[in-house]
Amino acid sequence: HHCPWIYNCVGFANYKFFFLLLFYSMLATHFITWTMLESVTWCIYEPSAPFMRMFLTFFTVTLSFFLACLVTAFFGFHIWLTLWAMTTIEFCEKRLPKKDSDGSRGETSVYDLGFCGNLRAVLGNNMLFWFFPCDRPPGDGLNFMSDETRLTKDLESGKGIR
Repeated sequence: HHCPWIYNCVGFANYKFFFLLLFYSMLATHFITWTMLESVTWCIYEPSAPFMRMFLTFFTVTLSFFLACLVTAFFGFHIWLTLWAMTTIEFCEKRLPKKDSDGSRGETSVYDLGFCGNLRAVLGNNMLFWFFPCDRPPGDGLNFMSDETRLTKDLESGKGIR
């Protein structure tokens, strides 16, 4: 789907890169927040600190703290989506309670490969490249049938997909 925050569409071909963008943004904002605490304490305990320096220090640490909280929550949500083999749209359609329903939640995705398999499906087969923007996940983005998916097991057992 189209993500207005990065002004691009996020799908099979670039979801790993979006995931890594969130991961490294989270690390950077936390790094900025926690390393600025020394400057904040200097501004508090230094009586001759200029007003503009104090203002910019407090403004920057406050902004980085709130960005760190937001990006961490957003990254945590995408970790949860990845572990449960869901897209954002599937989450909105299946997990959020409908107005006219009883509030029951749907079952797991038919493409669920388990936690480790779902991570491999997003980040690639080689764990050494998981945190680097290379080694795309296997597949073409159109066919997701494998021996490990619940969909394949349901079809083999005669249950169908419903």
